[in-house]
Amino acid sequence: MKFAYIDGDDIGLKIERSFMNNDEISLGKVNDDVKSIVEQITRYLTENDYKIIFSGADGIICKNDDIEIRDILGFIRSLNSYLEFSIGVGTCLRDSYLALRYAKANGKNMGAVFMKRFELVK
Repeated sequence: MKFAYIDGDDIGLKIERSFMNNDEISLGKVNDDVKSIVEQITRYLTENDYKIIFSGADGIICKNDDIEIRDILGFIRSLNSYLEFSIGVGTCLRDSYLALRYAKANGKNMGAVFMKRFELVK
């Protein structure tokens, strides 16, 4: 079994920008867009036989025997270009988190697999 941690990139910065600009409308738009995309990603994963462990805020954690990072990234990228997500995959929750952090540290909007060592997927 493998675990995937899918997490929004720079969502907090978009929220922060709304606060700094005192822009209630853009804050609401970020909220609506993130909720919508997380729901669409969760639906996609469920329809492709992934078991959802967590789905909320700007992240999804799921598991499956085989995680298709390129397919998931392709689906997410097809939804919009405004919000980007990174993916970390490992054989346990901790390793999926480490892989996610590695993907984000290497440029975001990509996936990483942790299996004794890191492997980037663009």
